[in-house]
Amino acid sequence: MRQLLVTASLVLCLIGTPVAAQQKGTLKGKIEDAKGKPIAGAQVRILRSRDRSSKETTTDQTGVYSFELDPDDYTVSFDAEGFQGGTLVQMQQVEEGKETTVKTIRLDKSKGRTSLIRGAVFDVIGQSLHGAKVKLVRVPTLDEEKDRKHIDSLKLSYTTNSRGEFAFRVPARRARYQVTASAGGYKAETKLVDVREDEAVPLAFSLAPAKK
Repeated sequence: MRQLLVTASLVLCLIGTPVAAQQKGTLKGKIEDAKGKPIAGAQVRILRSRDRSSKETTTDQTGVYSFELDPDDYTVSFDAEGFQGGTLVQMQQVEEGKETTVKTIRLDKSKGRTSLIRGAVFDVIGQSLHGAKVKLVRVPTLDEEKDRKHIDSLKLSYTTNSRGEFAFRVPARRARYQVTASAGGYKAETKLVDVREDEAVPLAFSLAPAKK
């Protein structure tokens, strides 16, 4: 009987002992222009390596952004109106209870006016796909191909946000682009987009499941 009471007491103690919750870490950094002045309102998005989940925020008046995140590796992307956006090549590691500071990002201004290709990636039942990869490549228009005209190379990539959205800023001139959307477990889809001068072009993808 005494042994049963001791065993029961041990079980109750174990049940009553709280499991230590994993602490979040902090990822922070700053975005400036080429002259070192802070860029306020820049969009910053992070993509988690483990489950491809994403979060986004904007920089404050001092150009600073900050995220509270679970420990993992993250890809950081950034975009600001009037500037050339991009994605950091090296992943940023966030550790439990620690602060990770990203090297200050300096953005060059966009050359001249820009057009915008923006849209979203969905699955076949209409649910948005966050963390999908969208790649844009400049290709010849029909006239350029016919005349064998040399075109300037342009390649951009984007990772969709929590709503499956993406956006590309391209030079404001007549051009054709090949845009491809892909995501794990889905068939990639490619579309051709013709852009006229200084306009916003909507674009949507509907990805079908890949065959097993």
